[in-house]
Amino acid sequence: MDLKNSPGRCGSVDSATEDGDVTMTLGRDDFIKMFGGKMNPTSAFMSGRLKVKGNIGLAMKLENLLKNLQAKL
Repeated sequence: MDLKNSPGRCGSVDSATEDGDVTMTLGRDDFIKMFGGKMNPTSAFMSGRLKVKGNIGLAMKLENLLKNLQAKL
């Protein structure tokens, strides 16, 4: 997910050619649960369902982003 460059994008990247500040990896079903408000990102990380590589501070902002997203839906 690229939220740094407008308009943003979501999808797979080739890690050999693209580097991000933080890389988060989780399964498709867990992604749907997380963005549907059914799974907390912190809980997903603590249970090993969400893997984080890179800037953990940026990864922690995901929870606020999802809260704001849910408020608008």
